[in-house]
Amino acid sequence: MYIYFMDNIQKFFSDVQKIKKHYRSENPVYDGKKVCIQIQNLFSNSNRNLKSLADAFSDYWMNKYILNSSQLENEPTEEHVKILGAMQALIDNDVSSTEALSNDDWKELCQITNCEAEEIPIETLNNMMMIFLDKQAM
Repeated sequence: MYIYFMDNIQKFFSDVQKIKKHYRSENPVYDGKKVCIQIQNLFSNSNRNLKSLADAFSDYWMNKYILNSSQLENEPTEEHVKILGAMQALIDNDVSSTEALSNDDWKELCQITNCEAEEIPIETLNNMMMIFLDKQAM
């Protein structure tokens, strides 16, 4: 018998799909920006113990990837969901699921983390700083 357990990243992706599906079923016209705001809220609520960091990460995602999109009505794209999922993986200390992040993302996320450092538990901060160091983001 095979038992399947969903990890945080898989659950996040599943919840994003549910948000998109629910919005489409409840509204006659799809609004990508409103859906992305709901996804930002999901991200923040999934990281309540690191709320200020999660808010800052999701604001970065919204400003860099969503609001600059030439097709806002189609957001979030699969690529953009993967980027936010990679940010979740960073918070979860799951380096293997961070491949969607660019070098610029790594540098910006490192700066954000430095700004939020006093709000982050020391063990989590140390883990994140080791990842940033490994990714040459510092």
